[in-house]
Amino acid sequence: MTPLFFSYNRDTEARKEDKTELSVKQLISKRKKLWSKSKSQIKDKECTIANANYILDHDKPLKEVLKKPYLLIESCFTIVDKNKRTVPFFLNEVQKDFIKKIETQGRKKPYFVLKGRQQGFTSLITAIQLSFAIVKRNFAGFTLADRDDNTKAIFQDKAKVIYNELPSRLKPREKFNSTNELYFDRLNSSWRVASASGNIGRSRTLSFIHYSEMAFFKCKLSDLQKSIAEAATQDALCIYETTANGFNEAKDLWDSGYCHNLFYGWWQTKEYVSKEYEFLNTRDKWLIERITVLKEKGLSKEQLTWYAKKYASYIDKSSIRQEYPCSPEEAFLVSGDSIFNSEAIGNYLSNFNVLSTQGVFKYDKIIIPIRMPNGDIVSYKKVISNITFEKNQRGFISIVEHPYSVEKDGRIKKKPYVIGADTAGGGEDYFCAKVLDNTCGKCVATLHIQRMDEDLFAEQLYCLGMYYNSALLGVEINFSRHPVRVLRELGYSNLYLNKCSTGEDSYGFLTTSVTRPIIISNLVSIMRDNITLETDRQTLREMLTFVKHSDGRLSAAGGSHDDLVISSAIAHYIGENYEHNIQISDTGCDIIENCFCISTKDDNEFMEW
Repeated sequence: MTPLFFSYNRDTEARKEDKTELSVKQLISKRKKLWSKSKSQIKDKECTIANANYILDHDKPLKEVLKKPYLLIESCFTIVDKNKRTVPFFLNEVQKDFIKKIETQGRKKPYFVLKGRQQGFTSLITAIQLSFAIVKRNFAGFTLADRDDNTKAIFQDKAKVIYNELPSRLKPREKFNSTNELYFDRLNSSWRVASASGNIGRSRTLSFIHYSEMAFFKCKLSDLQKSIAEAATQDALCIYETTANGFNEAKDLWDSGYCHNLFYGWWQTKEYVSKEYEFLNTRDKWLIERITVLKEKGLSKEQLTWYAKKYASYIDKSSIRQEYPCSPEEAFLVSGDSIFNSEAIGNYLSNFNVLSTQGVFKYDKIIIPIRMPNGDIVSYKKVISNITFEKNQRGFISIVEHPYSVEKDGRIKKKPYVIGADTAGGGEDYFCAKVLDNTCGKCVATLHIQRMDEDLFAEQLYCLGMYYNSALLGVEINFSRHPVRVLRELGYSNLYLNKCSTGEDSYGFLTTSVTRPIIISNLVSIMRDNITLETDRQTLREMLTFVKHSDGRLSAAGGSHDDLVISSAIAHYIGENYEHNIQISDTGCDIIENCFCISTKDDNEFMEW
């Protein structure tokens, strides 16, 4: 018998509901209780048939399913579990969380699910898509897999198994039921599975797209976005789902901010536990450190045992970081390539909880004409005053610790700070600056923005330096000297002076084949001894992708950035020889200390960048 979904209309919807009718949630609860008591496939089959009939014959549950088709999963769907048993499709914790995210965050942005092995996401997304196909009119779904065998596994071993076990009243009339497509003519709904290729999906209009294990696609993700992504309707549900595969286009997509990024750690899957405690008796230094980090997360002894057992099963021990990662950064990690201590950084990021305040500097800028005795104007002088740091979530400056002064020998002495800055050299580079407390080397502030005029960048550096007690400011001059010239015009008095040069070229930091290895090696040593000196997440991420290339170059891996790393390396290097006797310059500028000032100036100037 064909289902009643397609015959449901406004007249039916307008009928007054019977308050005694059961909800789908109640039907699910009854099924769970029955299964818990009997574990009988026959009784569960009878239950799913009864649930399907009840949903189709009663207004309340029918309305719920029409609004949320995936409610059919727990009420009527079955699945083959890891032990090859046919069981009810009851959602685990991560699957429930994912559905909750979809319900609360909507469809304005795609979802990027980054997860460990065998957490059930492919099965869940497959079931969601099937539920839409058998309920919704004019539904068009598409699943892209990385390989032909995975295409078959998704459609034949997952989707078809669920579909074939459905109660007959839930199955719409089929026009096509092939090896890779279902099409229901009365609903005009369809769902197709295919291997990823650059031109697939053209000439289609799609309401659901699932990119399965997209980090392993052989074709370019950018090509897919030109084809199948362009076929998506305005309210289409798009899901990128994958385990990590190093630094590739999947990593770029994760970092882009285009998607709702959802990371699911392996410990969120409750079945990953073991009582074989002997695996915790290890001398493996890496595993001991990892267990310590996981203990701090609050994991149970049984979870730690499961992880230790899984680690012991790998010949290549580094595989566990991508297969069962503890943070997104670790999931994407290219094993062994980073010149920094990637293990320490990964562990640090796993529990990273540094709080910062975003914002920008606002200030008054006036142009003062310089005149000859006869009144003729010969030049102009720029003066910046009334500097304040204004909180703004879209700001490109993050402050972890505001400047302060210390009392010594009965006198107030301003705390010394240093700043390393890197100008955008072109392409996709960033303007960056790192502020360090030069008494301990801790990063207290970070500036990071991709597109900005050089003179505006210099003005923000001026404000940043004055804010932090006229910090020693070293600006890289490899690509442009203009920011340094602007800073000198503004009267900044504590610019880094390269003693090996003279005249105009003496200001700023020149990164060469000689100086670059020195400052990078110095930073590597500092981070190895105390990684917590770095308080900016993005800088730590850049360190994970900072590698030594085959030709000996030290720079970011292909497709990654190193602007923050270079800024940090400059700051630490110039700070080592910085004398701690700060003299505040007499430039007519106000320095705001020990306070958080909110400006009333218009904030559109910098936010447009």
